[in-house]
Amino acid sequence: MTIVNQETQILSDLFRREQVKMTAVLCRHFSLKDLDLVEDIIAETFLRAIEVWPQNGIPENPSAWLYTVAKNIAKDGFRKKTSETKKLNNILNSNFEEQQDISFEESLITDSQLAMIFAVCENSISPKSRVCLSLQILCGFSVEEIGFALHSNKEAVKKILFRAREQLRQSKFKIKDLKIDEIKLRMDSVLLTIYLLFNEGYSSKTNDSVIRIDLIKQAMNLGLTLTLTKSTKTPELLALMSLFCFQASRLDSRTNSQGSVVIFTDQDKSKWDQDLIQKGNEYFLEAFSSTSRSRYHYEAAIAYWHTQEESLEKWKYILNIYDNFLKIYNSPSVFLNRAFAYSKVYGKQKALEEIRVYNDYKNRDYHSLLGYLYSNSNIELASLHYQKAIQMTKSKKEIALLKQKVNELNLEETQ
Repeated sequence: MTIVNQETQILSDLFRREQVKMTAVLCRHFSLKDLDLVEDIIAETFLRAIEVWPQNGIPENPSAWLYTVAKNIAKDGFRKKTSETKKLNNILNSNFEEQQDISFEESLITDSQLAMIFAVCENSISPKSRVCLSLQILCGFSVEEIGFALHSNKEAVKKILFRAREQLRQSKFKIKDLKIDEIKLRMDSVLLTIYLLFNEGYSSKTNDSVIRIDLIKQAMNLGLTLTLTKSTKTPELLALMSLFCFQASRLDSRTNSQGSVVIFTDQDKSKWDQDLIQKGNEYFLEAFSSTSRSRYHYEAAIAYWHTQEESLEKWKYILNIYDNFLKIYNSPSVFLNRAFAYSKVYGKQKALEEIRVYNDYKNRDYHSLLGYLYSNSNIELASLHYQKAIQMTKSKKEIALLKQKVNELNLEETQ
């Protein structure tokens, strides 16, 4: 890799990782109404890096360099802002540093990100808009990634974001400590944001890296922070943390030494992190000590059974959970996952009969499942559905896995 390519790659990785932290801190420091100013500060920070690094070399601590530059640009922006509005002129005296200092300390970054997510999830904005805004502004998702996360197209997401940003600009609310009732009203949107953040990290549909550890850590840290406060330590949060632990326990076994995807049945279970599974069990028991049941309870229960040894009884339990899950959350992904579980209990042919009634979002997962279900009875149809899944897949490693399945079908046909 050339020095120029190395700098470009480092900047790309840093932008994705650090711009989320910068946005959270700067938005909290200024206000959500000044979102355009915040985005300009971050863009100018990375533009300076592009200009300076090729001449002076990559700094020993690139993140610290970016934070220092962002801090200085933000101060300049604040001075201009106060000058233009002819308010708070006293801030420009020698006490400016003490009164308006911007800190990028890790603890403040985490607190700022959560504070901003709760702020964005205010009740004047629709639930879907809250999540879209949080994912874009505070989790660094692209429009395409938001579309995949919410099973929506890019144009629809753009419209939602445009309207929601306009509402933010017109809003006069301040970022402040919320009352318990306000927290409760916003928790569903906050948890969904964190859940979707983890999902993109655990199985990216848009990135060349199927697993994105930075997003997984970000989601788990946000969830862990919420468990430390009584008002946010809800059964739903505990179920979500249980799910995160069970899923994260398998990370080391989900790819091989070449970085290729390893399907669940072929994973080396000796690589599963038993400490994380135990922590997941603890959250699981605490979450189920309450009578309330959310989508996260059902997903955690399914993830729990996936930590158990393979057996028909295990799949019967999982199928029963999906049956109950569908009663409260009838989504395409739940329906398709239930169909897979159904095939493990009653066979692929029976599962095909179940899925014939499906007329919803026919995405990559739908065609991949049909490829699997037809693999024993109709190789030509199975291959056709896998090819359709490939056309709908962005991740190169996911495409490689699907092509491998097509090749396996062709081998079976020639034998």
